[in-house]
Amino acid sequence: MKAKQVPRAGTVSAPSGGGHARRHAAGSSRDPDAILAQLPMGTRDYIRVLGAILLKHNHEHAAKHKGVSFKTMRDRERFLVSFFRELRRTTRYRNVDPRQLANRHIETMLQHWLSRRLATATIHNYLSFLRTFAGWIGKPGMVREPQYYVGSESEHAHRSQVATSDHSWTAHNVDIAAKLAEIAATDPWVGLQVELCAAFGLRGKEARHFRPHGAVLGREAANPHDAEAFPECETFVRVSHGTKGGRPRDVPVTTDAQRELLARVSSAVAPGMYVGHPGMTAQQAQARFYYVIRKCGISKKDLGVVAHGLRHQRVNDAFEVDAGGPSPVRGAHARGDNDETARRRAARLLGHNRLQVTSCYLGSPASAHGSAPAAKDPI
Repeated sequence: MKAKQVPRAGTVSAPSGGGHARRHAAGSSRDPDAILAQLPMGTRDYIRVLGAILLKHNHEHAAKHKGVSFKTMRDRERFLVSFFRELRRTTRYRNVDPRQLANRHIETMLQHWLSRRLATATIHNYLSFLRTFAGWIGKPGMVREPQYYVGSESEHAHRSQVATSDHSWTAHNVDIAAKLAEIAATDPWVGLQVELCAAFGLRGKEARHFRPHGAVLGREAANPHDAEAFPECETFVRVSHGTKGGRPRDVPVTTDAQRELLARVSSAVAPGMYVGHPGMTAQQAQARFYYVIRKCGISKKDLGVVAHGLRHQRVNDAFEVDAGGPSPVRGAHARGDNDETARRRAARLLGHNRLQVTSCYLGSPASAHGSAPAAKDPI
C-alpha cells in the first residue's frame, strides 16, 4: 500500500477551496504568521507565501465583519495563484513576492488583460480581488478604480449594469418546451433543475439545492415583503438554499404548471433532500448540470443562450404582464404608467430589494425615452 505523504513541517501551499480556514495555535507549524516570518521578503517560494496569506485571510469579507462563501474563497484563490504565476513567468517581475504587490505590477498585468480582450466585467472583478488582497498585506487603498489604469475615456472604465438586449431564450428563437424535454431525456435530474429555473426564475445553483419538501407556504407564513408585493397570491415557494448572499426569498406560485412541477419534484426527491443527483457532491452536481446543458446546445457558442437566460425569461415575462407592455430590452418606446410597480414586483421575484437591479434584466426605464445612462457602480 502506498504510504501517505506527510508535508514537511511549516509548509503551506495554496489551500484547497471549499472550506473555511482553521485557526492554528500561534507559533505552530500551521500558523500563517509564523510561516510568513520564516520566509524572507523576495523568497522564491512565493506559493508558500501566498498560501499562508490565503490561510489567514481568505475567509474574511472585504468590507464587512463576516465570512464569505466557499465560491468566493475558491475564486479568490484561483485568481491570485494565476495572477502571480503569470506575473512572474511572463513579465520582467520574475522575483516579485506577493507581499511586494505594487501598482506597477497591476498596470503591467492589466495591459496583458487588455491584449487578451477580457470583458470589462472580468477586469473589474480582477481588480476587486486585488483590492481585497492589498488590504490583507497592509496596503489598503493601493489598488485604484479601473479608470485610473485604463483612462476615463476607455470602454473598460465603467462597468455597465444596464441590459441593452434581451437574454431570454425566446429572444434567440429557442423553443423552451422542446429544449426542456431534450434536457430531461438526457438527464432527468438536470431536467428538473432547468424546469425550476424556467418556472420560478431560479439561478442554477438554487435549483440544484432546492429542497421541495416543506418549501410550499401559505400567504401567512411567507416573507412579509414578498407577500406584500404579490397581494393576489395565496401560495409561495421558499427558496433558501444556494441563494446569493444566503438571502432566502418566497416566490409566488400562480399557475397550474408551477404546481404540477412542484408535485413532480416532491415525488422524485426523498424527504429532506435536494434536487440534485443522489450520491453526488455539490461540485459534482454542478459539473453535471453544465455538462448536460452544453451537450443540449445551451451555450453562447451554439444557441446564443445560457441557463441564466431562463431567469431573464421569467422576469421579463412577469414584467410584461404587470406593466401591460414589454420591457425596454423587448422594445418599449415609452415608460408605462405601471413601470415602477412592475419593477418592484420584478425585484422581489429576483430576490433583491433594490429597484436598480431590475435594469440588469429589463433595461433602464430611461432607455424607453432613448436616454439610458450606463450604471457606473457594480451592483
